[in-house]
Amino acid sequence: MAGMTDEYGLTAKQRKFAENVVNGMGIAEAYRHSYDAENMKPASVQRRAAELMVDGKVTACIEMLAGHKRRISEASTVSDRDNLIRLLRSWSNGDEPATQTQLRAAELLGKACGLYRDVVEDHRERPASLVAADLERRIMELLTVQRVEVPEEVPDEVPLVLVERDDDSASLQ
Repeated sequence: MAGMTDEYGLTAKQRKFAENVVNGMGIAEAYRHSYDAENMKPASVQRRAAELMVDGKVTACIEMLAGHKRRISEASTVSDRDNLIRLLRSWSNGDEPATQTQLRAAELLGKACGLYRDVVEDHRERPASLVAADLERRIMELLTVQRVEVPEEVPDEVPLVLVERDDDSASLQ
């Protein structure tokens, strides 16, 4: 097995490192689980792990494994949604009864796979110039500070009252 490489040109240890990173381990932890790092200082482990992360073969493998994992997760989510919709239709049509526990489980699964959304998405297309102008207007509104006129000398015994006017300005009286 020594000297053998996979389809990415990685050794077994490099491949294990890539798989550990894709499975959520930090790079130092992935290195420790892939290589004999028992007698290594933490800084050495971190340096070696960082070296692996800049290796083009390792990063290509990580990207491919991550993409594959993402596609599997997306397929599972779509399958869960389809099954849940089928089940909800069956319950709503009265084809089969549903217990409170089943309804709650269906609700939680639906939330987990994004079936229920309280977000309204706007898919209208607008020219970039309009979007830019709108953003500039909003930024200017946020940056504009309304000035309040204050008399040069205000006696201590006279309370200040902020009075708002119809034209959205304010003054102290």
